[in-house]
This record gives sequence, structure tokens and C-alpha cells, in this order.
Amino acid sequence: MNERQLGVFDDGAGMELHDQPAAAAGAKPDLFIIDGMALLYRAYFALLRAGMKTRDGRPTGALYGFMSTLLRIFESYHPRYLAAAFDSREKTFRHDIFPEYKANRTAPPEEMTGQIEPLFELLRALGIPILRTPGFEADDLIGTAAKEFEDACSIYIVTPDKDLAQLVHDGVKLLRPSKNQNELQLMGPREVEEQFGVPPEQFTAFLTLTGDTSDNIPGAEGIGPKTATSLLARFGSLEEVYRHIEELTPKVRKSLEAFRPRLQLITDLVTIRTDLALHVTLEELRCTTPDRHELLELLGKLELRSIASRLPAAFPGLAVESPAGDPARTAGAEKTAAETEELGDPRLGADYGMIATEDLLREFVREMLQTDKIAVDTETTSLDTFEAELAGISISAEPAKARFISFAGTGLDRGRSIEILRPLLENPAIPKTGQNLKYDILVLKNYGLELGPVGFDTMLASYVLDPDGKHNLDDMAALHLRLKTTKYDELTGTGKNRLHIYDVEPAKLTDYACQDADLALQLEGAFTRNLEAEPRLMELCQTIEFPLVSVLAKMEHQGISIDSKHLEETSMAVGHQLESLRETIHAAAGTDFNIDSPKQLSHILFNVLGLPTKKTTKTGFSTNVEVLEELAPLHPVVSDLLLYRSLQKLKTTYIDALPKMVNPRTGRVHTSFNQHVTATGRLSSSNPNLQNIPIRTPLGREIRKAFIPTNPANWLLSADYSQIELRIAAEISGDPKLIEAFRNGLDIHAETARVIFDTEDITADMRRKAKEVNFGVLYGIQPFGLSKRLNIPRNEAREIIDTYREKYPGLFSSLEGVIEEGRKNGFVTTLLGRRRYLRDLTSRNSNVQKAAERAAMNTPIQGTAADIIKCAMNLCSRRIDAASMQSVMLLQVHDELVFETTEDEKEGLKSLVEEAMIEAAALCGLKNVPVAVDTGIGKNWLEAH
Repeated sequence: MNERQLGVFDDGAGMELHDQPAAAAGAKPDLFIIDGMALLYRAYFALLRAGMKTRDGRPTGALYGFMSTLLRIFESYHPRYLAAAFDSREKTFRHDIFPEYKANRTAPPEEMTGQIEPLFELLRALGIPILRTPGFEADDLIGTAAKEFEDACSIYIVTPDKDLAQLVHDGVKLLRPSKNQNELQLMGPREVEEQFGVPPEQFTAFLTLTGDTSDNIPGAEGIGPKTATSLLARFGSLEEVYRHIEELTPKVRKSLEAFRPRLQLITDLVTIRTDLALHVTLEELRCTTPDRHELLELLGKLELRSIASRLPAAFPGLAVESPAGDPARTAGAEKTAAETEELGDPRLGADYGMIATEDLLREFVREMLQTDKIAVDTETTSLDTFEAELAGISISAEPAKARFISFAGTGLDRGRSIEILRPLLENPAIPKTGQNLKYDILVLKNYGLELGPVGFDTMLASYVLDPDGKHNLDDMAALHLRLKTTKYDELTGTGKNRLHIYDVEPAKLTDYACQDADLALQLEGAFTRNLEAEPRLMELCQTIEFPLVSVLAKMEHQGISIDSKHLEETSMAVGHQLESLRETIHAAAGTDFNIDSPKQLSHILFNVLGLPTKKTTKTGFSTNVEVLEELAPLHPVVSDLLLYRSLQKLKTTYIDALPKMVNPRTGRVHTSFNQHVTATGRLSSSNPNLQNIPIRTPLGREIRKAFIPTNPANWLLSADYSQIELRIAAEISGDPKLIEAFRNGLDIHAETARVIFDTEDITADMRRKAKEVNFGVLYGIQPFGLSKRLNIPRNEAREIIDTYREKYPGLFSSLEGVIEEGRKNGFVTTLLGRRRYLRDLTSRNSNVQKAAERAAMNTPIQGTAADIIKCAMNLCSRRIDAASMQSVMLLQVHDELVFETTEDEKEGLKSLVEEAMIEAAALCGLKNVPVAVDTGIGKNWLEAH
């Protein structure tokens, strides 16, 4: 058996080892050295199970991935010796010689670092030595151990880190986990050269030339992997490259000459040390029988049942009981997904089938009409709901059983089949379950079928339970059902060999389609149990989120008309303005340059004009909007640059793009409303994003002017909550001054100005400052932020905030109380009970903690505003339908709703919408603070606003 062939494993029960190093008679024993932190990082970021948690919310996904790989090594290789190396907490010698070393790295997530200490406890219980030396990295310890013990052992370094390839030779090999950690790739000298283009002995030189962006180590400018590989292949070493430098192209020669002074420094940074004092003998690395009691107790606390069940296979003779008290199964014994965390196949034991005749379809529909609910999923040819051709519909009414009605070459007529299905799919007495049902509703609308009512949407249930979690079917099935789905790419293939869905083998397409309906039904059961444990979240789903699916589908399908001629004229005008700005900017710079190039702009600002640099990036000095706003007072050209960027962005994003987004079939633009994206519950929109059109700038108003009724005789009606977030803040805090101001219908910003400036003579500037404070406080604004926003000294900003705190104590104590509740519970809530989990409130990193505190203060306010506008949309839609009005809801943007209405209905719609929006606020918890709704009617969105 060729040792180089080692590599492919099937993770979990029934694991098949294709090839592994087998110790021949007289062969050296194996020493496995695990790159601990690198493997833990990989497990956290790449493993599907990164979302695993214990019942009390402690994350365990990284632990699971690490331990799974570790046990696989024991199960398959039965190593004689093994150790795990970890980085030092202290800065290393590399930081001493190069302070910028790893300066670009952000702090690791608390969810990951919180699993380090439990990992150390598990390793100690397993009897595995931990190698860790102050001032050095795991790489250096691994390099030293490999060199020290290579005469006595065959060395296998378990790591995802390519840098350790420099240690490889005949006696030292790498085992690299794949992306999902289900495979281990063996890399000897040949594999290193095949993958990286250079043999191990040239790898240090290769890293020296190319640098390492992940560690913030700069290489020779302009020398990438391809050039470095070519140079080393031609000359063999860095010394020879420099010896023959005159033979190189001018560009490469110039780069290498400029790099020469740093050559030794970079070489020292990328070279793994092999000369440290290990303070450990080979015998101390010998594998021993784990501490059974301590290990099982730890695994029980961490709820890693499948890891416990694998112990006998990893350590023969170790008879254990699982943490749950059941005897742990021995190697080779049958396991089920319900008993362990291993992923099962949803097709095993399932009753999936295709319906291929109209008689069978009629019989199936009669059977389904007797059920309480069904899960529905469509198979289509495109993700674009207007372009998608319906290839089939799958339906499930009980777990592990589903049928697929296929239009992919089965002989079933799509039109006649839809008519047969209509009494079922439109039946108001049979609620529909699905994953992202809005998509299915929109697809079926194109065929004249109104799928409904929405009973349960698994994507939205997952979102309500944990808005920051993963809400796609594949991840949810793995996490909640322990089932591994078949992905679309696995069904059709990828690239030039991708099959059209109609060409997929019918049996495979049937299984794939049935799987999706079946899993949606099974996930409904899992999520319902979780939601029933939190009745307010269940109510949120049933009264807000699920009903909104059909409302949004109707809005997306309706779309909105665009005045393309107006946008074309606006584009020409903006184009002339941009050209004029270009000339002005070039004149100020004294030269022509590409304003849209950050590199060229950086050169002009900081080298030519001599403005102070503010912020660095990987490619040089930053020229982002924040930097330009700081530089604006220092040179007039910067204001021109800010205006240029603003105009250019609006021109490309909206003015020029919107006419191209008009659907040729409908003649309208159809934005997508995303119900499961934001952490606070707010809707977002995409393709196009209509929530970023500025209303306060002249050009933003011109863009809004382009949104018009489809029927020229009709009108647009806009209804916007007035200062809803401040009203919610007053309600939550109970602050008497704020509540009284709203009850008396006063100008809240002017009132705040009177309070914080202690005067009745309010100027426009005072009101402006008060407005910034009013909204800034809700986002946890600090003196530094307010001083920048108002362009005032920081001490003045501090005085304003201190006065505000003194005058509105109820608001501040309420916000602080929200933070404390969040820290205690791990989440904050809206008035309706919507949750946002903020685990970083207890972070030891002060910057991370402060960001979480700001989110905690704002989430109950912004989240309640989200609940209110969603509730209002549901009420408006129901009442428009109940009144059989021709008016339709078109858009939702922040706290505003936009409708198209007729001449006869516009006054009635205005009253209906105002009443519904005010009622929605009361239903969502605003009991003490009155709500105001501003409405307008016009021939375009600007006039209506």
C-alpha cells in the first residue's frame, strides 16, 4: 500500500478508512503532533456544526470538530505517541522583531475562545500532553518536536496551516483537514510540490518572496506565487536568485532590489524554529488510557454524546457508559442519528415517490384533502421567480413520506395538473408548511395559483428563535434533525457538466424534491417544540411573521412602475455635474488622475496635496468616506470629492440601474423584501435596495420622483410613522418628560433643545443638535461620536449628553437596565418579546463589549419599530382585501408604506391606513405614548412623501 494514498475518510458511524499508514515489522512508531489552535479555528469556522450549543447556550461546535478529528486519528492509526501544540498567550519573538506582525487580525470570536479551556480539560483527561512555551508559536514547537524525534518516529503533523509544509520531508508529513473536516489529506514532499509549485526545501524562500497576508508579513512588491515559483524553479534558492538578479526583467529586478534590505527580516519571520527547548521527552508523549471518569463527566457537561460513544473504538478495552446513562456502543455497532450527533440520510426508511399520471394525482389530492396540513416545495429552473419555470411540486403530510408531481418529462401536463392541485393548494382550511414559502408562492402566482394559507415557514421560525443563526434548509436539517441533505449541486453537477433539471435522473430528482418537503415538515415539529416553550415567540410567528409572507409575496409580484424618461434626463444632468466636478478636482490636484481609483486618489491627497493620513489599509492609506469627512475642513477639494462620490454612487446604483431592472413582462421593477436577514427584525430589500435612497438630498428626491403609479390615472399614497423610535423609547423608559411632550403633540426636538439648553428661544442650530442627541442616545452615542456628528468640541458634546442624562433620567436608566437584563439573560427583547442574543455583553474585550451594549440599547427600540410596521402591513392588507378595494400596497421602506390607489379610493385608503398603523402600534405595546402617522398623496413617490 502506497503511504501517499492516505487521505479519504467518511466522518462518523460506519467510517471507512481507504488507506492509512500501517506499521510494518521493525518500522518506526508514529508520533502525531496536532496544531491545536489552527485545528480549533478550522473546526469553528469551517465545520457545519459551528452552531452547536448545550441546552444552556454554551457553544460546543469547535470542540466537537476538534475531538472528532482527534478520535478519528486514534480509531484509525492507534498512534504510539501524540501531543497537541498551542500558541503562547504572550507576544512572540516575531512581534519583537516586527511589531506589525499579525496586526491585521481581528480578535477571535468569544464563542470560539470560550471553548479553549474546555478543550484543555478534555486533552488533560485524555492524557494528551499540551506543548506551550511563552514567546513562541505552536508552529515553532511543532518544528522543534519534529526535528528532535524524527530519528525515533515517523512524524505526522495534523494541521490546516500551509506554512508547516516547510517541515516536510521523507520522515515528516502533514495531515491536512478538508474544508468540512471529513477528510484528511496526506502531504509528503511530492504532494507539497504538486499543490504549491515548490518542494518543501524551497517553501521558506517561497513564503519570503510572497509574504503572508494572514500574518501581515509583506513580501516583495509585485511578486506573487506564480513569479516566486518560477524564480525558485529556475535558480533553486533565494541566494541564487539574487546572484543572477541582472538576468531578470526590469520590473522583477527593481522589486527584488527594493526588497533586499528586508530580506533577512522576512526570512526570519516566515521560518519555523526547530531549535527550542521542549522540556519533554518522547516517553512523556506516549499515549495512555484516558481517565474514564473525568473524561465522561466532561463530555456529559458538554453534551457531546457522540464523542463519548466513540471512545471504545478509539481506546480498545475502555468500557464506558454514555453521559446519558446508556451503554456506549462499541466500534462497528449500529448508530442512529437520534442517538448521536452523526448526520443521517433522510432517504433511509423514507417513503418517497413520483406521481406520474393524472389518475394517481387525483387520488393523491383526494387523500391530501383529508389532512390537517401539508408541506409544499417547488422545483424550478431559476431562482428568479419571474424567470423560473415550474419543474414540479413536492408535498408531504407526514414525516418521512412525500410525493413529487413532476413536469420534467413524465408526460404530466403542467396546466391540467395545476387545476387538479388547485383545490388542495388554495384550500383555506389546510395550512401550508414550507421553507421560504414566499418563493413558492411567487412561482405559483405565475401559473395563476394562489398558494395558501401560510401555516408555518421553517426559515422564519429559525429566524425568530435565533436571528443570528443559519436559516437555510441544509444547515437546519443537520443541526435540528441530524440529517444530511442532498445539495442542488450534488444533484445537477457544476460548471460545464451541470445538468438541466429536466435531464436529472427521475429517481434522483424525486428523492431530492421529496426530501425538501419532508424536512420542512419535520423541522416544523422540531421548531414548534422550541416555540411552545417560549409562547411569546410562537405568537410572534403566528401573528406577525407567518401572515406577512403572503403580504410580501403580493407586493413583490405587484412591483412598482418607473419613469425611465425622467431617470434618463436625470442621468444626463448628473453626468454633466460629475464632469464639471472632475475638472475642478483635477485642477486642484494639478494633474489628471482616476478619481475612482483609491490608490491614485490616495497618492493625490497624501503625497501631492500633503494632507494628513488617517487610516491605513492593506493596500495603503484609506480614502473612505469617513476619512474624507475628517479631511474636508483642511482642503476644499475634499468636499468636491465627497460630492463626486455621492453623485456617482446614486447614478450607478439607482439612476442608471433602475431602468435596466424593469421586468420586460410586467413593465415594473420588482424588489425583494427580505424577512430573515437583519438581527433586529427589520425588513430589508434587495435587487434593488430601495431603503438607501436618501430623501434629504436633491438627487435622492429626483430618484423618488421616478416612482410612479402603473395607471396614470391613479395616485401614490405614502404613510410614514412620525418619530416612531423616540416614541418607543418613551414608552419603554416611562420617562415623564418625553411622554408628556408626545401627548401634547409638541415638536420633540425643539422640546429637547429647550430642556438641554434651558431656554425658550430655540434656534435652528439648537434644534439640529437636539435632534442628533435624541437619535444618537438611542444608539449609545458617546461624546466623541456626537462631537464628530455636530462638528463641535468633545467637551461641549459631553456637556450636552450629561445635561440630557440629567433631564431625562428615566430614559438613561431604562437603557442601562436593558443592558443589565441582556447581560443576565444573554438576550434583549422588543415589547412583543422578539429576541436578539448578545453574548458579547459579557466579553472580556472592551471594544467588543461596548459594541454589544450599543446593540442592546437600540435593539428593543428598532426591533419594536420592526414589529409595528410588520403588524401594520398585515392589518392594511387584510382590510384592503376585506373592503374589496383596487388599491394595492407597493413598498415598505423603514417606517413608511407606499400604496397605489384610485381617484375614488384615495381618501378611504388614507383613513384605512392611518387607523391600521395606529392600531398596530397599540397591538405591539405602545399603550402610554400616542402615535402619529404622516400621509401624503401624489403622482409620484416624492409628491406623496
